[in-house]
Amino acid sequence: MRSLFLAVVLCAATDSPTFEVPPRLRALLDDGAWDGTPLTFRIITLSHLADGCAGQARAKPGLNREARACAEAALRRALALGPSDDGLFLSHLNLVYGAVDQLGPCADAAAHARLSAALARRSLRDPLKHVPSYNALELRWPADQTATLASLARFDAAHGTTVLAQPLAQWEVVMRRHLDAKTGLPQSELTGKGPGAKFPRGCAQSFITRYLAEADPALAATWWAAYREHFLTRLGPVVGFREWPRGVERRGDVDSGPIVLGIGTAASAFALAAAKAQGDVLLGAQLEASASTVLATGVGGAAAQTVLAQAISFQGRWQPVLAP
Repeated sequence: MRSLFLAVVLCAATDSPTFEVPPRLRALLDDGAWDGTPLTFRIITLSHLADGCAGQARAKPGLNREARACAEAALRRALALGPSDDGLFLSHLNLVYGAVDQLGPCADAAAHARLSAALARRSLRDPLKHVPSYNALELRWPADQTATLASLARFDAAHGTTVLAQPLAQWEVVMRRHLDAKTGLPQSELTGKGPGAKFPRGCAQSFITRYLAEADPALAATWWAAYREHFLTRLGPVVGFREWPRGVERRGDVDSGPIVLGIGTAASAFALAAAKAQGDVLLGAQLEASASTVLATGVGGAAAQTVLAQAISFQGRWQPVLAP
């Protein structure tokens, strides 16, 4: 694994733009150094890492070769995690294929096509039009489905197909029945059995608006505006997003990360990419500066230094601005 990725990066000319990968993420690609990252979060880590590689190439076109090597290394790591038949794993694997597509020829066109077709079929046959994130659980999270839909949008963009159309249309019909009355935002879990299911959650809304920008930019913009209105919080120099709606105070969990004075660390971290995807560049800069301020105080502790946290930050830094 070390040979191709590291060799390509080191062979870059010294007078050329430098391809940047944080040390822990480079160690992950080269040596599989997961630093205790839970199994279910590893594929999410790799999809964010691959997206960061692709975004960096978009910002610095001269680094396409290095970015391609980075994304291909992430794909190899992702394939080595399997096999898994869970929808969350397959959706983020499909996102990694899509990131590689953005940097040149498809890594494996036949495998990419089979995976995209399978995700579309699973979406359509589910009563709630969601691919089950985990086959053993009946819960349905809209945030996870937007990652699925974004992966199909990438496949269509690279291969000239229309796989996304029906899964997206039917999902949106379902989602119109599962919007919070106060905010107009999606409920965080549709069966009603997940923790805080009926409420919009910051970590979910940041995830949703970032990925939905690739599948349905207009709807993503509508939900982003509502999310900003109802969840954006300013505490002195710190800007962030609440994890729970105003008036609702609940504890954090593995998805939210620490909640500090109502501000969710995951919600705010994922919001950096969401803001850029919505063309909200000023807010993106404020979120990035706020994250640096908060991290300097030690909030988040060791969790802020994990490969997952670094991958989210890396992707957010290089997220392309997708909307005016």
